[in-house]
Amino acid sequence: MRYLLELNQKQEYGQIPVANEQGKIQYIIQGNLDNPNHTLYLKNTHGTEIGRLYTDGNGIISSYTIDVVNHSLVKVKRLNSKVTNLFYVTRLNYLVSGSIKKGSYKFLSGIKKVATVKTDVQKIGVVLTCNILRPEDVPFILLCATLFTQWHTTPLRLPTFPPIGQKYNVKFN
Repeated sequence: MRYLLELNQKQEYGQIPVANEQGKIQYIIQGNLDNPNHTLYLKNTHGTEIGRLYTDGNGIISSYTIDVVNHSLVKVKRLNSKVTNLFYVTRLNYLVSGSIKKGSYKFLSGIKKVATVKTDVQKIGVVLTCNILRPEDVPFILLCATLFTQWHTTPLRLPTFPPIGQKYNVKFN
């Protein structure tokens, strides 16, 4: 499954739309991580929360927790060494390798690739293309990809209101 996240500063959005391969909006990501108390929210097009990502605030190096509905808490941890800069997603046991700074990385379960993320800079802004093999991984990969992108681009201001405009024909109940 392929998902596209268009990251830009257009005022009419107020959030990041996540489109599927056919260009139909499947999810919305709201919030920002520029403050330790802030959170990213993943919601469906009806406004129902699917998951959230927030900082733990534990220790000198920030670590993050992903809380997805009907799933155990998952942590995103940085594994630094002189040779490599890897990230580990607990409970799912995924290693994130590649170049997050260059915007091309993959999620691995052992040696098996479960998802890839590619970042492209276009006229409209930064576009993330996430290819995710398993449907149950979608919320985790989308939230992680947004987190990693916010570390290496200008912080996005994503207020939780107003709701997304008619441009995408998405209605919230």
